[in-house]
Amino acid sequence: KQWYQRRVRGKRKISSDNSGEEKDDVYLKHLKISEEKKRKKKKKKGIEIAAEDPTIMGDDDEKRGITYKIMKNKGMMPHRKKEQRNPRVKHRKKFDKALKKRRSQVPDIRDHEGTYGGEKGGIKSNLTKGVKLK
Repeated sequence: KQWYQRRVRGKRKISSDNSGEEKDDVYLKHLKISEEKKRKKKKKKGIEIAAEDPTIMGDDDEKRGITYKIMKNKGMMPHRKKEQRNPRVKHRKKFDKALKKRRSQVPDIRDHEGTYGGEKGGIKSNLTKGVKLK
């Protein structure tokens, strides 16, 4: 015998080739009758559902939960960079930017090893920083 599985409305039905078709037909008829009853019941309440609607939940008849988008209710928001979404990264980038700006204004402090051996770059003969007296 060859066995196969058939899915009907989220339920699994296992049957054989010989007598399975008759059982399937009875089962499908029973499903159609129960769906018609539900449809008529909802129609009396004023709710009409299309016959081939893919969003029908099934036998549970539970209401779907709300989505994250509905729950947050943010509406239209401008796109933000990835670093804007992480405050720690944002402030680190802000600090780096401020350091670069400061380095262009104030020269770095150089630490000398051991005794003072003069400036590493040498003395510039054409540079004067003093004020001439009259």
